[in-house]
Amino acid sequence: MPDTKPATQADLFDGRVIPSNLAVTAMRDSGYKNTAYAIAELIDNAQQAGADKIEVLCLQKKETIRERTVSRLTRIAVLDNGAGMDTNTLRKALQFGNGSRLQDRTGIGRFGMGLPNASISQASRVEVWTWQNGPDNAIYTFLSVPEMESGTMDMVPVPVHKPLPKEWHTLSQSIGNSGTIVVWSDLDFNRLTWKKGKSTLENTGRLAGRIYRKFLAAKTITIRLFCADEDEGILLNKNADLDDP
Repeated sequence: MPDTKPATQADLFDGRVIPSNLAVTAMRDSGYKNTAYAIAELIDNAQQAGADKIEVLCLQKKETIRERTVSRLTRIAVLDNGAGMDTNTLRKALQFGNGSRLQDRTGIGRFGMGLPNASISQASRVEVWTWQNGPDNAIYTFLSVPEMESGTMDMVPVPVHKPLPKEWHTLSQSIGNSGTIVVWSDLDFNRLTWKKGKSTLENTGRLAGRIYRKFLAAKTITIRLFCADEDEGILLNKNADLDDP
């Protein structure tokens, strides 16, 4: 006979030390001063991977909100021409508290939590394409905050072969034989400091100009800042430099 006894509170108790939804909330709130600092974590990862060309790409479109039409960010991406990652390195890079640079003290994103923490602090979904033999041979995986909160995602999905989408080929100026792109989507507007791409990039440029002053002055890296609106076209296309106000 099936047990038809109503569930008690004890039956429903979640005995995990840190329930999934609480753990994800804590990680999302783990402390970035603003969106520019979260983006800077990804820039730092790219520089540490040997990239000399890094691009921060913001896409936005018009939306109707409370009977008003406004332009808002839809995606933020950081693309680089660094060394790229293999399957194991990519999965580690998306694990909280893991990564390949736990003992590295040369960059700002050195805590082993930069990529996943920075990403979910601003967005509900992060996707990564990375390649070591051309972007058509990229591997891909992702993290989804709703799936992590519900407990349906408790492991980083095994990366699959997935060529870099043509959209990013069109927008980028520096796709190399190796590289990585991190794409934030399902952006959380309660967490984003700025709701539009141009202001996000202007503030990111100022921060990058300070953090990477020596690299920019020596011209060992370039950091391109690009924003396009689905309706209005290109709104910003420049390199971060030392003179950003």
